[in-house]
Amino acid sequence: MKKLLIRGRLHNWIYRLSEPTAPYNTVSIDINPIKYARAMIGHILSATSVIECKEPPQESPYFDPLKKFVLGDDHAISKTHDIHYWFYPYERHLSAKCVSFFNQGHATVLSLLSFFPIAFLITPKNEGIYPTHAARLDLNSTKLVLDLSSYNIHFSDFPFSELRENQMCLLTDYQTIVSYPIK
Repeated sequence: MKKLLIRGRLHNWIYRLSEPTAPYNTVSIDINPIKYARAMIGHILSATSVIECKEPPQESPYFDPLKKFVLGDDHAISKTHDIHYWFYPYERHLSAKCVSFFNQGHATVLSLLSFFPIAFLITPKNEGIYPTHAARLDLNSTKLVLDLSSYNIHFSDFPFSELRENQMCLLTDYQTIVSYPIK
């Protein structure tokens, strides 16, 4: 019930801030970052297809620390992963368990969960590719600050935004889901 209340308050603040008379471009909410990150990462990991379930789990330097974190080890990702987030203004939901992204000679793996109002991105520690307007989630912070400005809004769908020059995005259909909320 508390999660719904927090999400409801965040939605109300965002709608109020989108009014033409709103003086601020950011909204801040008190959170427990460990519980929030654990829930979001758990959702990403649980988005599993029948194809994946047919094979036994494999060891993975990318996914194993995420699994340990979700199962209760608060420090499992402190040296292996970074988390970024930004304002996601769309109704469609995006879930990408594993995407390879190549940008300006640098390749990395990333995972994403996006639904209004937040995009949540997981990348390898200090190796990630993410939009310039993304904020890094500090697991020691007590606040989540979301910038609602339209700065770089055309990259809010990252990594599914327009590719330029030598950028590439590789993914599998069974690990990537696009859905819409039921109305």
